[in-house]
Amino acid sequence: MHAANPLKRWLVRAVLLASALAASAQQDRFRLLKLEDTSGDQHALAERMLKETRVGLGGPWNVMLRSPEMSQGLLSLYNYFRWKTALPRPLMELAILTTAREWSVQFEWFAHYPIALQAGLSPAILADLRVGRRPGNMKPAEAVTHDFTVELCRKHVVSDATFQKARTLLGEKNVVDLTSLVGTYISIGALLNVAEVKTAIKDGPDYLPALQP
Repeated sequence: MHAANPLKRWLVRAVLLASALAASAQQDRFRLLKLEDTSGDQHALAERMLKETRVGLGGPWNVMLRSPEMSQGLLSLYNYFRWKTALPRPLMELAILTTAREWSVQFEWFAHYPIALQAGLSPAILADLRVGRRPGNMKPAEAVTHDFTVELCRKHVVSDATFQKARTLLGEKNVVDLTSLVGTYISIGALLNVAEVKTAIKDGPDYLPALQP
């Protein structure tokens, strides 16, 4: 009985998140598709998305339906990071939110902010990150994950010092996974930004303020 409770709570949170995302998503450039609007490869991808994603056909998945063959691979990468990577969940969510902040991807931040809190990231870290500050009081693994992600997003390379810290604290496999995770969420973020997928949220920690140049 006790073992079922965490699963039940997770399912409730997943349903609430999906409902919130579907209700809040605003998308002007790509018409929101329903399953009945699709056919062929697009229909097969839509059915897969409905089974494997948190938000069904909303958010980036609606955009990706326009290119089913490409999107099958991107969805597989997304699922790898959800279920198979050894990268610790708090570090993964920190990297995703850091990438979302660097690219100013509102929808991505809105979707992952509550997941990051659930994974154990400090609200104070996320509050600093949200306004473009390097968070204080990070654990060593959090600090190197943040710095690695910022360098990769801004400079498109990672310094020797940051790489060595990451390899020491995370291990080589997780360095490769972290690099690919950032690349994956840059791809998803780029799709969201090009499609102008936003949320109705306009205030609070779920909303990204504009950064000063």
